[in-house]
Amino acid sequence: MMSFTTVLPLTVLLVALAWHAYVSNSFKQGPVFVTQLNSTYDYIIVGGGTAGCVLAARITENNDVTVLLLEAGGSDWENPNIDIPGMAPSNMKTEIDWNFLSERQKGLFKGLANERPTWPRGKVLGGSSSINAMAAVRGSRHDYDRWARYTGDTTWDYAHVLNYFKKMEDMRIPELRDSKFHGKDGPVRIEHQSSSPLSHKLIEAGRSLGYPVSNDYNSGFMKEGVFRLHSNRADGKRLSASRAYLYPAMGRPNLHVAVHAHVQKVVFKDKRAVGVEVIKDGRKIVVSAGKEVILSGGTVGSPHVLLLSGVGPQTQLENLHIPVVANLPVGENLHDHVFFDLAASIDEPLSWKLSSYSSWWSSLSYYLFGTGPLTVPFTFENTAFMCSNAETKKLEWPDIQLHIQNSVYTSQASRGLNMAEEMVEELSYRDVWDYGFTCMSSMTRPESRGNITLVSSDPFEHPRINPNYLDDPYDMDILIKGVHECKRLMTSKTMQEIGAKFLDTVPLKACKQYKFDSREYWTCAIQQRPLTIYHPVGTCKMGPQGDSTAVVDSNLRVQGLSGLRVVDASIMPWIPSANTHIPTIMVAEKGADLILGKQSPAAIDF
Repeated sequence: MMSFTTVLPLTVLLVALAWHAYVSNSFKQGPVFVTQLNSTYDYIIVGGGTAGCVLAARITENNDVTVLLLEAGGSDWENPNIDIPGMAPSNMKTEIDWNFLSERQKGLFKGLANERPTWPRGKVLGGSSSINAMAAVRGSRHDYDRWARYTGDTTWDYAHVLNYFKKMEDMRIPELRDSKFHGKDGPVRIEHQSSSPLSHKLIEAGRSLGYPVSNDYNSGFMKEGVFRLHSNRADGKRLSASRAYLYPAMGRPNLHVAVHAHVQKVVFKDKRAVGVEVIKDGRKIVVSAGKEVILSGGTVGSPHVLLLSGVGPQTQLENLHIPVVANLPVGENLHDHVFFDLAASIDEPLSWKLSSYSSWWSSLSYYLFGTGPLTVPFTFENTAFMCSNAETKKLEWPDIQLHIQNSVYTSQASRGLNMAEEMVEELSYRDVWDYGFTCMSSMTRPESRGNITLVSSDPFEHPRINPNYLDDPYDMDILIKGVHECKRLMTSKTMQEIGAKFLDTVPLKACKQYKFDSREYWTCAIQQRPLTIYHPVGTCKMGPQGDSTAVVDSNLRVQGLSGLRVVDASIMPWIPSANTHIPTIMVAEKGADLILGKQSPAAIDF
């Protein structure tokens, strides 16, 4: 028989859940998705992820055009694993994840199952914004100024794209709300993540190491330091691109949204995109586009559709007997942020425990008050930016980012990162610690480049992902410098006062021939398990008109073709010094204006 102390909290929790369900459902009508597609629309958007949701909402503000948004996955509506930020880890390797794996790579990934990293990508409305860590990071002004110099189009510099960062934003951090760098009327609410006491200790530790204290790493002027993470959320819930942009627009008669609609290829007539072939409910349908087809399938999906459509490297297409429409470097320029994690324990109960995510108290805190660990995806509460040399420090353009998870990432949790069982066992020393944090070293501007290629002409077979991680020695150099920054943080006076202890002092078996803590040791350790931060970009590279390395021009039109654009993270010529969700929204906001022929807003004087 259950005791009173067990029954009471269980009863309260059930009441809270019932009330939450009532409030959530009583005043909202679910979205209506089309089952019968019209034969023709003005614009067809392929991909209902971050960029696709923004485009659908912005383009249909013009009542004179019709838009069809096609999403290969399903709806995210009332899926608690999406709405609840703390459930984010459970979204991986499910039906709302494309479940991509990248290829094996010589000298890397020996600590991963089958020596292949997972590449989570959202296969659901909202795309990866429905499964990510909700980090709101813009990057540096230098990132976008470099895009502008390269393309020869000044409207891509920071002074111009700042208009779109502000347009998207509803800044709710009080001290930043009236900043000239931030907006307050946009659809994307920006808040601080909920924070454990450890979050503030980490900022103190950064100060003790000489880093300035600031709330704003998102002004474009990226100071070094340890920061509370900005997050796109509202009332403790995930605010995905579908929630922020698409659903408020769903009642418009000029917008149709179809889910479980897998686009096979773009249809061309005389070098013009005139429609798409889509598999919907087991039937192949051809839908015509009167004005444009817009690919927003992301860094994997957009090049995949282009290649299947005959747009890509000529030799690759001919080898698969795909008629060549345009010989372009589709799938090249793939690059991504990579991380390597280190763990520290603390003596005091100041951080989250991974086990607390499944407790009744956490559920009660979330459903009644919108607080607690379930409001924090992956326990990420802090981020840090550092410069590895005098040049980046002078420019205020950090080349190191630390993602700080305010819990000890246990060996069991590492299975979600596709760790091999032998590596899980090696990391088991972490499992005895309830409290602590995990510091993840990464480089902000990787130099290594990979590619995405077709395996076959079957549209349902995943493409081959060749990330080519750490091919350039610069990337390894920055990762190792980040490792030492993590260790500096862990051994700072502030962290020592709460009993911080660097846990990863047990040499990996594969690296025992090297002196522990030497450069050779960390090179070997990183090679065992370098992991994606889920920020791939660049496979439909934007460049100046006629650039042989570019796929789209600065208006995001596919070069040499008409009626076809790509609008998503794949167009980025260089990855921003940032998590890529917010920059992708910016690209889509600007892309919508380009599609509608709107004049670029004037540069902001800062």
